[in-house]
Parts: sequence; C-alpha cells; structure tokens
Amino acid sequence: MDSERDELSDLASDIRVTAQDVAADAARVAEIERTKAALPVTDPRLPELAKESEALATKIALTTKVETALVREAQPGS
Repeated sequence: MDSERDELSDLASDIRVTAQDVAADAARVAEIERTKAALPVTDPRLPELAKESEALATKIALTTKVETALVREAQPGS
C-alpha cells in the first residue's frame, strides 16, 4: 500500500512540475507574440522570435502529451 501511495505522490509531483513547465513556456510564447505584434514586419528580430515561438509551441505540445499520460496513470483503476 505504501508503494502505491508513493507512486501516486510521485505522479502528482510529476504532473505539478509538468504543468508548471507548460505554463512557463506558454507565458514566454505570449510574451514573444506580444513583442512580434508590436514590431514592424521588416524588423530583423522577427525571424528569430518566430523561430523561438515555434520551438516553444512544439515543446508545449509534446509536454502536454506527457502530462496527459501522467494524469491517466494517476486515475483510479488505470
């Protein structure tokens, strides 16, 4: 029983950390997008900002898939 409780505690911790990572990455994407929207289309920083935003969005998609698997694993009867 203790090992099951420990496993659920570990899963809860993993879910919490994963959620914090997603939130931080999403906040950075929002910041980048606000910056991009305020820049003229000819600004030389735009390509690098777009690349960073795209990379973070890809990371968010992958991380949320991991998070979904963790949540499913934590559900009773799984």
